[in-house]
Amino acid sequence: MNLKLKGATAHGAIATLLIGAAVLAPAQAGQRTLQLSEDDTRSKPIAAASALRATPLAQAVSDRVCETGAKWLRVGFKQLKLSGYDSLVLTSSGGDKLVFEGQHWNQRSFTTRALRGECVDIKPYFSQPDSAFQLDRYEYSAVPLDKATVVVAGAGDICDTSGNACQGTSDLIVSINPTAVFTAGDNAYSSGTLSEYNNRYAPTWGRFKALTSPTPGNHDYSTSGASGYFDYFNGVGNQTGPAGDRSKGYYSWDVGDWHFIALNTMSGGTVASTQINWLKSDLAANTKPCTAAYFHHPLVSRGSYSGYTQVKPFWDALYAAKADLVLVGHDHNYQRYGKMNPSQAAASDGIRQVLVGTGGRAFYSISGSHPLLEASNSSTFGVLKLTLTASGYTGDFVPRAGSSYTDHFTGTCNKGGTPSQSLTLNSVRDVTVKSGGSRNNSATLFADGSDGGQVLRGLMGWNVSSASGLNLTGAQVKLQVSDRSAGGYDLYQVTTAWTEASATYSGAALGTKLGSVTPNATGAQYITLNAAGLQLVKDWASGAVANNGVILVPASGVTDGVDWSSREGANAPQLLLSYTTP
Repeated sequence: MNLKLKGATAHGAIATLLIGAAVLAPAQAGQRTLQLSEDDTRSKPIAAASALRATPLAQAVSDRVCETGAKWLRVGFKQLKLSGYDSLVLTSSGGDKLVFEGQHWNQRSFTTRALRGECVDIKPYFSQPDSAFQLDRYEYSAVPLDKATVVVAGAGDICDTSGNACQGTSDLIVSINPTAVFTAGDNAYSSGTLSEYNNRYAPTWGRFKALTSPTPGNHDYSTSGASGYFDYFNGVGNQTGPAGDRSKGYYSWDVGDWHFIALNTMSGGTVASTQINWLKSDLAANTKPCTAAYFHHPLVSRGSYSGYTQVKPFWDALYAAKADLVLVGHDHNYQRYGKMNPSQAAASDGIRQVLVGTGGRAFYSISGSHPLLEASNSSTFGVLKLTLTASGYTGDFVPRAGSSYTDHFTGTCNKGGTPSQSLTLNSVRDVTVKSGGSRNNSATLFADGSDGGQVLRGLMGWNVSSASGLNLTGAQVKLQVSDRSAGGYDLYQVTTAWTEASATYSGAALGTKLGSVTPNATGAQYITLNAAGLQLVKDWASGAVANNGVILVPASGVTDGVDWSSREGANAPQLLLSYTTP
């Protein structure tokens, strides 16, 4: 067997790239998400660079990562910290974009999903002094993304006293030669002691221990704190390791363009709120298009058990994040279900549960039926083999030698296919208030000198309908104002053509009020694009405003005599424009 050691890279020393004015905390202080990759994937360090001060949005420059001949790249972040409304935008030469907004990734080390093309541009839109990011490497492949596959295999309820069955299922893992192995709990019977792990599990499934990301079951907790389980996988007495922190037993990792989450149902399927909160945070930080979770107790079963409502909070969080697979054990048989929601109703965007408690323990019979139970067997030891792509999966139940039962199924990821066109346009710049003098048509907000420098004339913008190759029908535009300016703003959509001369900048004359934006509070408003695309106010030189434009004015209104000095220059607001296609 060719062991694919977890955490291996093409280069021993990893260089870093630091962008931003902040001093980031040591990477080891945060969560490090392991990235395992397809066989034809290569990894390279990113050349080191000096720390750079955060620059105004109008002056932000892109960094570029390129690999000649690559069909796609994944960018590895050693750290990322975003404050306020700051964002980081990755744009690939193949047309994919990935936007980081919010604090989900703060103090995390992770690798992005694959972005198609030979190059990825990385552009910061930073206004906060403590926003920063640090890169360490990138992955790439000459295999087209839709052809790149990676294999994961595993089972639950594995090694009992006889050893014969788990020897047979471990032989299957060796022959499959997967990139990663999961266990769905109850790995060493009957109490999960270290002695049972060393004498029963180690000679069989222990042959690929280096590839294994396990989860515990209720039998593992027959030994206090599942100490045998953690001592075996993490090392005797070690607090952390491949099985996660021994006080938690949950963690996550990435393989190809999939995010795998190992959860801990502990004895009797009990789930603590701290684990649910961690799961929600982990899902929010996931950039992969496909997600699988695995743990011991099933939501639904038709064997010796009927299921455990205690794990529904897992399902609620996973379903909300559009996860795809849940892999479980506990019942000693095989059951495959159709896609369902957390209430066990069929759903096209649901999660498929596969119960594979067939690793080696004596069987439990199938009892009863369920409308979504698509395949089942209670007499065949075997493992689940998953062949994964960036948009879907193929599953196979592989039987132990001498058995004939098999199962085969396929699925498309709920967020799979072409990466979502969720992006930030290159339209972020300082919003400038100009008082007096001649009109500045390059300014975003300005006061016209002919009015004594006291009248705010509106919001300049960009015609997003001209974005190349994008279908903007029904898309949403987000306008977001930073906290550099005191006071609130009102956002109006112009529904008919009008001129400066006819505008009073108050009430209905402005058009339809979309809402208010208060910097350092909501900071965002959304507008749905029409078929032609939303055209922001663009050309003031003609004295006319395009139909379907947008204007931003102070909530206090704009009239002659208003003092604008508090909203000029360094105190002027900043605007972030982004859109998401439907």
